[in-house]
Amino acid sequence: MRAQRARRRAYGGVGTRASAGETSELAYKCANERATAALAAALAGVSRTGDVICLHGAVGAGKSAFARAFIRAVFDDSTLDAPSPTYLVQQRYEGDVCGADGVVRTREVHHYDLYRLKDAHEIASMVDLGESAARATSLFEWSERLGTSTPSERLDVYVRAVREDEVIENVITLDCGECEDDEDEEDEEDEDDEEVDEAYTDTAARLFRLSGRGGDWHERLRSLDI
Repeated sequence: MRAQRARRRAYGGVGTRASAGETSELAYKCANERATAALAAALAGVSRTGDVICLHGAVGAGKSAFARAFIRAVFDDSTLDAPSPTYLVQQRYEGDVCGADGVVRTREVHHYDLYRLKDAHEIASMVDLGESAARATSLFEWSERLGTSTPSERLDVYVRAVREDEVIENVITLDCGECEDDEDEEDEEDEDDEEVDEAYTDTAARLFRLSGRGGDWHERLRSLDI
């Protein structure tokens, strides 16, 4: 059953739980953007309301590409417009989603980009962590700006480009092949590049390190289906 098309609005748990200090880590090497989308979709599949996902990486590392794929996967809509909210700070998405149990529920995703926020006062005026925790799954780009406001229970996602000759141990490699030669898909990617992100203007693979802190992230990371 396909979800109702999500709405984007612009703005200026169950299981065994671990202590906030306990972490669980996995690493994935994604050969291309399609592999990144597959990883994001797998995480979307185990996500739920109240989750906080903090994205770490340099400009152009792939944070926005990951966030876009995650949002599209949550709402089962590969064409959903999901630009990075660099100037707006926050974008909200809402739609009806059919869960694995066959029950349709309303989901929200709040996507933050904190790059332009410089101090605690700005963050407090623009970011309502309490509301997001109660209503949505929250994605934070440049989450370092949260400082002491960073939730102790969260998933940290560290992303960087991989050098061609780089050897990385203890990593799961994902290679989903080249993108299909489809004019609509190419047009969509061109539009995304212009509006969203400098990510994937190169062909380097990306390394994603997932670090689950507290809650039941250990179980959820181990259950990823990619």
